[in-house]
Amino acid sequence: MALVSFGAGAVAGLVIPELLAAEQELDIARDDADFLSKKYGLSAEQRRLLVMVFEEHHRIDLNILRDAETDEYSEALRSKRLLHSRKTDDRVRFVLDEQQRALYDRDKTIPKLGASSSSSVKENR
Repeated sequence: MALVSFGAGAVAGLVIPELLAAEQELDIARDDADFLSKKYGLSAEQRRLLVMVFEEHHRIDLNILRDAETDEYSEALRSKRLLHSRKTDDRVRFVLDEQQRALYDRDKTIPKLGASSSSSVKENR
């Protein structure tokens, strides 16, 4: 009986933090999609697609950070994350229509003032 309790506790200890992290990533993805939806007047379908784009972005970015060796917290890591961010930006642009894409591109060329976010899609909030 003690072994079963220990096993259940071990599984809960491993699974629950992952579930909480996944829920937090979903909240961030929703927030990012909501921001762009309001800013560019996106449809519900476009918002839904952006949530999926941002969920994947956060998941892959987290995996890049988890897989990095401590000596890799340098230019190589920054390069991986920048490449991934550019791919996400391409996916965001794909979801937008021509007019929305023009506004999005315009906003990305405006210099950020005091921006501290690592997410390229949060520029110029």
